[in-house]
Order: sequence, then structure tokens, then C-alpha cells
Amino acid sequence: MEPGEKERPSGFDPKGGGSRPSQRNRAFEQFYWANLVETGLVKDCEWEVFLECLSQPLPLTLWITPTDRWAEHVRGFMRQYKAEAQAAVDQRISVQPLPWMPADMGWRVDIPKAVLRKDAKFKLLHEMLIEYTSKGTINRMEEVSMLPVAVLDIQAGHRCLDLCAAPGSKTAQMLASLAHANYKKWGRGLEKIEVKGSEQFLRGRIDYSGDEGCVVANEISAERAGMLVHQIARHQSLYPLVVFTSHDARYFPSLRREDGREVLFDRILCDVMCSSDGTLRKSPHLWREWSSRLSLELHAEQLAVALRSVRLLRGGGRMVYSTCSLSPVENEAVVAEILRAAPCLALLDVREELTLRTSPGLETWKVAHQGQLYESHAAAVAAGVKLQRGVFPPAESGLGLKKCLRILPHHNDTGGFFIAVFEKVAAYVAKGAEVADAETIRGYDSDRDEDGEEEERQKQLQKLEQAAERSCSAQERAKAEARRERARTSGSLARELARYKCLASMPEQVCALRAFYGLHESFPVQLFFSRHHLQLMADGELVQTHQGEANQLLLLAAAAAEVLCCGTGEHAKRKLKVIAGGLRAFEKDRFEVAERSTSLRLAQEAVELLAPYLGLRVVTLEDVADTHRLLSQRDAATAALVSAGKSQLEELGAGGCVLLLRTTSGSWLAVSALRTRKAVSLFVNDLMMPSMRQACGLPAALQAEEAEKRFVSARFQGFEVDKRPMKDFEPLQAAPDVGFWQELSQRKLDLWRLDSSNVPVTAFYEASQASRVPAKCFLQKDAFQDTRVPVGAVKVVGELKNFNTEEEFRAFLGNADARQSCLAEAVAQISSAIASGKALQEPWQLRRLLLCSFADLKKYHYSYLLTLPALKTPKPWQRVREPIEDLGPEVLALVAKGLREKDFDGLCLLTRAADVGWSLRPMADLLNVKVESEDDLILVFVDPSSEEAPAWSLQNALVLLAKHRPGRRRVLAFRDPQLAGASGYTSSGPQLRSLLFRYALDAEMESSGDCRAGWSKIATVDLTRFLDSKMVAANAVDLNIKLMKWRVLPGLEPDRLKELRVLLLGAGTLGCGVARALMGWGCRHMTFVDAGKVSFSNPVRQSLFTHKDAADGRKKATAAKEAVLAILPDAKVEDVVMDIPMPGHPHQSAELLRANVVKLQELIERHDVICMLTDSRESRWLPSLLVAAAQDRGKDAPLGLTVALGFDSFLVSRQSYQNSPAACYFCNDVTAPSDSLAFRTLDQQCTVTRPGISGLASNCAVELLAALTQHQDGFAAASSNTASISESPLGGVPHQVRGYAAEYALAPTETEPFGRCICCSPQVLQRYAAEGMGFLEQVIADSSILEDVSGLAEMKAAMSGMEGDVEAFDEFEDL
Repeated sequence: MEPGEKERPSGFDPKGGGSRPSQRNRAFEQFYWANLVETGLVKDCEWEVFLECLSQPLPLTLWITPTDRWAEHVRGFMRQYKAEAQAAVDQRISVQPLPWMPADMGWRVDIPKAVLRKDAKFKLLHEMLIEYTSKGTINRMEEVSMLPVAVLDIQAGHRCLDLCAAPGSKTAQMLASLAHANYKKWGRGLEKIEVKGSEQFLRGRIDYSGDEGCVVANEISAERAGMLVHQIARHQSLYPLVVFTSHDARYFPSLRREDGREVLFDRILCDVMCSSDGTLRKSPHLWREWSSRLSLELHAEQLAVALRSVRLLRGGGRMVYSTCSLSPVENEAVVAEILRAAPCLALLDVREELTLRTSPGLETWKVAHQGQLYESHAAAVAAGVKLQRGVFPPAESGLGLKKCLRILPHHNDTGGFFIAVFEKVAAYVAKGAEVADAETIRGYDSDRDEDGEEEERQKQLQKLEQAAERSCSAQERAKAEARRERARTSGSLARELARYKCLASMPEQVCALRAFYGLHESFPVQLFFSRHHLQLMADGELVQTHQGEANQLLLLAAAAAEVLCCGTGEHAKRKLKVIAGGLRAFEKDRFEVAERSTSLRLAQEAVELLAPYLGLRVVTLEDVADTHRLLSQRDAATAALVSAGKSQLEELGAGGCVLLLRTTSGSWLAVSALRTRKAVSLFVNDLMMPSMRQACGLPAALQAEEAEKRFVSARFQGFEVDKRPMKDFEPLQAAPDVGFWQELSQRKLDLWRLDSSNVPVTAFYEASQASRVPAKCFLQKDAFQDTRVPVGAVKVVGELKNFNTEEEFRAFLGNADARQSCLAEAVAQISSAIASGKALQEPWQLRRLLLCSFADLKKYHYSYLLTLPALKTPKPWQRVREPIEDLGPEVLALVAKGLREKDFDGLCLLTRAADVGWSLRPMADLLNVKVESEDDLILVFVDPSSEEAPAWSLQNALVLLAKHRPGRRRVLAFRDPQLAGASGYTSSGPQLRSLLFRYALDAEMESSGDCRAGWSKIATVDLTRFLDSKMVAANAVDLNIKLMKWRVLPGLEPDRLKELRVLLLGAGTLGCGVARALMGWGCRHMTFVDAGKVSFSNPVRQSLFTHKDAADGRKKATAAKEAVLAILPDAKVEDVVMDIPMPGHPHQSAELLRANVVKLQELIERHDVICMLTDSRESRWLPSLLVAAAQDRGKDAPLGLTVALGFDSFLVSRQSYQNSPAACYFCNDVTAPSDSLAFRTLDQQCTVTRPGISGLASNCAVELLAALTQHQDGFAAASSNTASISESPLGGVPHQVRGYAAEYALAPTETEPFGRCICCSPQVLQRYAAEGMGFLEQVIADSSILEDVSGLAEMKAAMSGMEGDVEAFDEFEDL
């Protein structure tokens, strides 16, 4: 033994030799012998006791929610059983309060499970624990896990943060502690219901508008966050105090008010992710998995979470760092780094606050790496090992690490735990580059640092991309891509999941609620919020927004509401990703009642909180018989009630109300209800109903529940499609997937239109694989064109009948004769296939479906029902059930493999021969197969049913069997496809689900030609919740255009306009108008070019801008682009902020001029249509020239379209296109363009027009463009004022259109190009082609050059002597 080394127990060999108990780990023992025994924390004589304790199960411990209404009742129960346990003979039985938890609110129950469940004395205790745990009164939790919240010392009004909250036990404890502290300070609580005379009210003082504080529960994983919400759901009364978020705790965003002040937290719990070796008693699998490497990997993340907490903690606040690990690398090492990085923290000693036996923190420890132990960083470096400096004991002394708390399992018969309590005594100043230690980690600062959470998202996406690329097979790749897409569009990688809108900002909703419920003026509208769900891609791109009238109003405490507003408001730099929050207070009911002022009813969870504010619609029913009737049936006709309050209820209009029901004990129960015209219905969920029934003296679970109601869509309520009982066979339900409805929509719009003829479809069903799952017939996207089905599935052929109108569909549902007649052809085909024997060769002939549907393509609502007609027999089928064990699992495995490997089409024969045993044969062998007895021939039917009866589609197979081989035949309803991949079957495997029947089949069972329809239930599907909102918007825009093809314009080709790339030069009045009209035609590709800013005069005439755009000084091009995307999210819009070079405006530098010209050339080259929509004449010259010069590009040449405004007139003009000559905008000019804004008064500088002119001009221009796209000659079409349908479905295509508002007239004209035009004449184009940029620079500097080049100056000189004979006239001088 080395000097100073303590003797190791005999069972321990650090070199790996010797024997060890099965639940031991050599590396674990080596590491903790060095860090617990050698440090003196555990005496060497206690070592085996310590290890033995880790292998024993934990006792049951619990705490009671102090604010729960049943808390006193449960505490009395526990005290009673404490006495029972003390009197028990069995020494193992113990029920004791936790000594460190005040007022007997925590308990330890040491009773063997067998005794607890079976002993009559303790059986009631077992039942009580289950019942009150479900109610939220009792919370099962490991004792040491309760300690962090206990030492957190939560006081009334504290704002608390649980950074790593899942699974939620500590969050629930924090909520209960906060609510209890509030109650002790302010005495807030709900008093009993009092009824005085004809007035009734709830006396309650909880309004949550004071300083009740809040708890923010954060969890990085969206899935675990869902578990967290579910865990806290048992404490619904505390929901106003809690907000659930999903962020990486290391990068939790800062919360700031609109004035910039930061919202900090009074208490923060950092119960960080850890290696969890302190939980070995409840997780024994960790013995095998334990490794010191995990602690080293987690250290940096734990430190980052803790330092982020320091930034979020207010001065004087308390932070608790805790783990369920015993490793000093995750505990004292992290605490030391926290104290080094954050001198503003003081480590507190709270051991005296607990009566548990605790151990102090370690000041020295060893770090394990690959089986070796190192005492210091220097020792590790000397050995060539790279480890973080921070995982080793700190070099400096005086950090006070002994103030930390260690709870060792064998000291208190608990799990292992570590706790460090900090107080913030000064402002946090992060250590940065000035610190010599390069490994010092500073806390994340969301106000300064890059979005760390976004970086983590990108890493995850990159891993998913790599997984998809590395996939070997197509199937693996498809799965990897599906995982990637789910991650991209789901909450796990999304930035923000919801936005909240305060009720105070919805005055109409507030007025409606006040008027309907008579709300008191003190009703805190500022604490109620509506929630709008968002779905974002991983890059933050919005996928879908569920907007519209809020379905719920949530109540939040003032502090929680502030967190919500600060975290999700528009001013927030990084949005808080809120999963849930607040108590559901109002909920929109689904019944459409016209006379109500509001459709919001009170949620049961909040009735007791809201009732004090209600002045109307509170009704007392004092007779206990009414209480029993309503709680038993959930609804009752008002005429059947016997209470005196019945008359008051009858006077109420339809809508939500509150009923005060008397219980058998004489107390009152407040219940949310809906008043309809003749009845009243309770709105209480299934979880709350049992306790309410118990409170009223009724059994929690009613013995006779209502018979299962047939589901029928509310739109088709009252139609019964098949009243004949179907217990002998299970009908199939239609299961169309989303792709099927999308394909149907596309075909309806583009192909079928008004044609309602039946369309062939192919469906399939599969053998049932789960119990109590309805038999389903699946229809997928390829059902219209692909007759193949998945391996092992059974093909069903049939037809789709899609109705054009809802009225036709409703009439069909109500007409039994019409439904029966539409099946005549299918029945005849089935009968013929059976009689001829064709069905033996092709069993699919027995299965023919008819799917009837109505598609509301505007709302994406689809209603449908399905039938697989079965031939009707003269008498019912007679069958007996036989034990499936007669065949055995081996035979079923044979069937499963045969059905998968061979195409039996859902029906085959199972035969037995003496020499070969059982084998599968096709149905075609039915007439020839020979067997020794009837039991050796079995019809195998792939059965999609999971009920006692086989599926509906078996009936026709039985008719086939009766026709060609009558007798007492055995039928195997096969439901075990999983056996196809089984190498063997054991008694411990899953139970066999297939059924074996024997049917009496004789000649009398042949069908008479009639059928049993077997219509499924009428179902509806709303596709909007599955579809991308961008796609919904895009389809809605295209819908109106495609509907033109149905009747009005069958020859319309809307895609021609949809795919156009349009360049809008000018984003002012005309640019906005043209863009709006283009969107109406479905055009998606637009580019705005403008250099101006939105002014305050713009929004009233320029439809894409708002006052906020002007106030923010936004660029027009950018604001227009964002406005278009807000209207049409799938549009492809660009914005270019640029000054267009103009003749006579030499204000740009040579470099900038060249850059702008090159940019304009590039834009014109990649667009199909160039719209000149600027205000001044000279700004249109260069684009017009470039368009004219680009006509030599052939079919890729752009079309030039100019729109100009006068005071009460406008001009729309198209330029020459290729070989189709037409005058350009400048062909009517006899002067070169110059600076039209210099020396002009204000009215001459602005576009002064009648407000309606721009809309007329914009729409006229777009309609001309649309007509050109539909013309048989396209943009090269000759000018015409009218056109035949064959030439252009949209009419004429003139060169120019002049509009005159004063005369309400449009004047289409045909124009010829001017040979001396300063823009499009051959001379100008040739000069530009020869000199290029040099020519343009000359024109920009001096526009008069154009007159010389074009020959206009020469013409003027020749005509100088003829001035008296020429009248100058230009009606559009101001254009």
C-alpha cells in the first residue's frame, strides 16, 4: 500500500482484476474512490455501504401542492396513515413526513409494492395516491430533487426562471411555492360561492393584475417542452403564472421593455443537463453506460448555461446551480469557473436551512481521462493530454467551494445530488480579452453577440443534409430527407412558434364581451391575450400563419404578460419562442348562432376566476336533481329542468353562460355551459368531469355511458346513409391522404372543370396491425393514374364521383334511390365476375369502390363518403369462431411471408397435404384443389378490420366461394403481417391477432343481384392546416383566373402571364397600380426600380405604401417589394434602388453613370416586359432606347410598355417589337428631352392628376399586356382595336390607348414610328450600337445631340420658313 493511500475494499481492483457485483463499474469505482474516499468525503469504511445503497431502489417521496383545494384533506390522510404504519408489525412499513419540509407538506412512503396494492389496510392509500396525483394535489418526486427549489427561497411577486425545466417537476414546485408565498403575503384565494335571494356571485379576490410574479419554464427540446406542458397541466389553476418557452438555455434571449429597460429575474434555477450518475438507484442501466468522458463533454455547456443565468439575474437575486451528478467536473469545477468569470456573485452557505445530512463541496479533486487520473492541468499537459483548464481544481484559494451542498445517497437513503446557491451582489461585468487566461468563458450576451441558437440550428441542419447525402439506398435517402424537412418546418428548428395579441388592442371584441356577459368595469382586459400560431422554416422564413379571429383568450398574471409582451413584441431583437402560456379563459365554440354578439364562451378552467366579473348570464339551478342530470348526461333540454332558475335560463339567448349547481352537501359548483335554443350543454373536459361528479355525490365513472354517436359533419347533419345494422362485417372508412386531395383539386381546376363524370381511381387496404383501429381504405396522390399498390397491400379499383355544387352533394345524400342506382354498374360487374369465374383469376374484380365527394376549392374543405358494395344474400351469413391456435404461429408466419412474396391480390387458399403440410395456393386453383377433409382447405382473406367482425369486403369473396365450392368452409381473417419478417415465434412475443371462422356456404347463398351498400360515415377534411400558407395563397390567386376557363374563356392560357418577368421602372403611383393589377392576373416575377423614398403624401395614392413606411423614410422599391410579398407570399420580387440616367441631367459621376447603365442593361436583358412608369419624360428615354436596341435578340427580345399621366387623361403605349413596327413614346416629340424639373413651380414638379386616373391607366396597361400574352402572335401582334376569339381571347391589342376622364372615353390608335425619332430612329440606334457608353455620356451631358443625330435639327431648319403653316400640338405635353 502506498504511503498515505487509503485501503481499498477487497471487491475493488483498480487494474480491472478480481470479482465485482453485477451492478458495478470499475471506472466508476476508481473515479469516485479517488474523489470521495481519498478526499475524506466518504470514509473508507462506508465505501461498500455507499455502493450497496446505489444498487437499492428509492423510497416513494411526494410533496403536496399547498394552494390546492384538497391539500388539507390529503395531509390529514397522510397523518392518519403515519399512525397506521407505526402500528404495523412489518418493520419495512413506514410513512413519515420529510423533516426539512414545513407543515408536513412532504412525505416519504416506505411500503413494499405488494403490501401497498393488496393489503386491505393500505389499499385505500394506494388509490388515494393515484387519484390525487392525477388532480395535481400530490406530486411524486425524488426527495433530493425537491431541494433546489426549497433553497431558492421564492417570495411573493418574484419573477422566476427555470432554464432547463423538463420534465417539469421542479417547475411545478416553483409555481406552487410562488402561489403559496403570494397567498401568505396577500391572502389571495377563492372563497365559497354564496347565493343570496335571487342574486348569486362568486366572492374571489384573484385578479392577477397585481404583483403576483411569474415562472418562465424553458426547455431546449420542443418534444420535451410538450412533456413539460403536459406535466404542469395538472396545476391548471396556476397557469396564469407560467410561460413555457423553447430555447437553448445557453442563448436564452434578453427581455426588454419598449423603452429599452431590461426585465431581469429574481430567482433562477439552473438544474443543468448532467451525466446523472446520482440517479443510479432509479436508472440502473447507467451502471453499464457510465463514463467520465461525458462529464468532460458537458462541463462547457453547463458553465455556459450558468453564466447566461448570471446575466439574466437581477441585483440581490438568487440563483441555484444543481445537478444530479456526483462528479466534481460537473459540480465544483463549474462553480469555480462561475466565481472566476462573475465576481458579482457570492456563494451562500444554506446547509443550516436543511435538516438533512449534507456534505461540503470539494476543494481538490482528480480528473479522469482514458482510465488515468490527473490532479492538475499541468500534470495532464505533461502527460500529453489536452483537457480544459477549468475542469481541474482552481489554483486560487478563497473561493469557498465548501459552501456547496453535496447529498450522498447512503446518508439519507436518497439519490445523489449537488447544489450551489449564489446571490448577485453587484452588476455583472463579463471578463473578456483583458483577462490573461485565454480559456476564460464569458456569458452569452444576446444584445451584443451573434445568435448562438441560430448557429446551433445551422449545425443541426448541416448534419441532416449530410445524412441525406450519405444515404446508400433510395429508401434511406427518402427517410433522411423526410427527417430533414420535418426539422426545417417544425418547432424543433423554428425561431418563433407563436405571437400574442392583447385583448386591450381589440376594442370590438372587448365591447362584445362586455355587452354579452355584463363584465364589470374592473375586468382586466390587459391580461387577456389571443394566440396566433406561426410555422417557420429553420432560416426564419414564414411557412404558415394561423391568423383570423382568435379561437381562445388566455389569462396571464401581470408579470407573465409583461414577459410575453417583451419577448414577442415587435421591438424585441430576438423573439421569445413561446410554446404555451396562460390559462384558457374564453374559447370560441363551434356552433353558428346568428343572434349572439360573441361566440366566445367561458372555459371551465377559468370559471371561478372570471365569475366575479360577470353581471349577466349566471344562472342558479338549486335543485340537486338538475345537477345529477347535467353531470350524468352533459346536456339537458331546458324543459326537463325542475329548478326555479329554469325560467331565467329560458330567457337567455343562445351562447355561453355559467351555471351554479347545488351539490348533495349543499355547496355550489360553478360550471361553464352553452345555452342553445331548447337545451343547455356543459363544457367540461373528460379530465375534470370525474372530480366534479364526485363533488356532487355521483360516481366518477358512469356505469352507462351514452351510445357511440355516428359522426356526421355539421354541414350534413341529419342525413342517414345506411340504417341497416352492420355488426356482421366491419365497414371500411375512406382514408384519402393530403396528396390525394391536392391532386383532385388540380384536376378539377385544369381538366375536369364542370365535368362531373365518374373518374377511375385505385385504392388499397392493408392487414390490420393494431387493435381498435378502424378498417381503412387508402387513397394516395397517384390514385388517378397508377394502378400499382404497395407490397403486401390489397388493390381496390373503383370510381370517384365529384359533385360540382354542395347542393347536388346534399341532394345525393338525401336520396336513397340515387345512391343505390349509382352502384348498379359496379354490382353488375361483381356479379358477372363471380358467375363467370373471372374473379378466381383476378380477385380484385370482387372489390369495387365508389367515392363521392364535394370539393370547396376556395376554402380547401372536402366532404366525402365511400362504399364498397357487397352482394346481398337471401339470408344472413352464419359463422362460428374457431381458436386461432388450431393453426399456430408457424402457419401464420407462412401465410405472412407468402402474401408478401407473391401477388395473391388479398385472397388465396391455404391447403394441407399429408406429405408437405400447409401451403399457399392462388384462388385460381379453387376448382381443382383436392383435400382430404374440409378442414384442410382455408380461404385466406387479408383483413383490415381490428374488430371482432371481419371487414366488409369479405362478403363478395364468400359469395364466390359459395358459388364455386359450397360447404362449411373455414376462413382465415389474416391480421398478422408482422410475422413476415419473424425468424421465430415465442410465447413471450406479441399476441396473435388473426381470426379463424367457419361459414356455412350453400347454393342458397348466391346473390339475387341486389347489394348492401355499406356507406361509410360522412367525413370532412380541412386541408388548410396541412398546407403551406404560401401555397394556399398562390392557389387562391390562380383559382379566379382558372375559373375563367370553365365557361367564359375556355381558350385562356393564364400561365403565359403568370411566368412573365416584368421590370417596373418607377415604384410610384403607376408602379404600385401596375403591380397590383399584375398580381390579380397571377404574375409572380417583378422587379421594382426606384431611388426615391416614401413621402407622407404617397400612401393615399400609392397603394403599396403605408404611413409607417413614410415615417421610417423607407425606400420605395424596398417597401413595394415587401408589400407585394405580404400580399402574395410566393411572388418572386426584387428591389433595385437606383437613379436612372437621364438626358440633360449630368449629375452623376462617370463611375456611377456607367454602373447604373450597366445595371439597367442587365435588368432589361433578363426581363420579358419593361414598364416605363416614371414621372418625367427624360427618365423614360434610356430604358426606351435600350428596349429598342434589344429587339435584335429574336424571341428573347423584351416588350416596352409606357404609361404616362396627364391631369385628366392618360396614355398607354407599346413599342416596336421585332418586325412589328409601332411608335415609341418619343415618336411624337420634335424636341430632345431635357431637365423638366428645373425652373418649374411646385405644381409643375409634382404629378398633378385626378386621383382615379392612375388606376385607370395602370389597369389598362396590364389588360393590354394580358391580351398580348393570349394573342396568337404574342408581343408581335399587329395593332387591332378588336380581335376574334381565335386570335386573342381577351380582345384587341392596339398600339396605343389614350384615355379621357372628362369624356369617359378610351381611344385605341394605331401609330407609325417616326423616322427622325430621338429614341428609336435607325440613326440613333446605329450611333448607340457604334459608340455605346460614349454616346450615352454625351447625351447625358447635352441632350441636344439627339436632335442632330436623329436628323430632327435638319428637319427643323428646313421647316423654319414654314412656321406659319405648322401648328404645334402635343396634347400630352406634361407627360
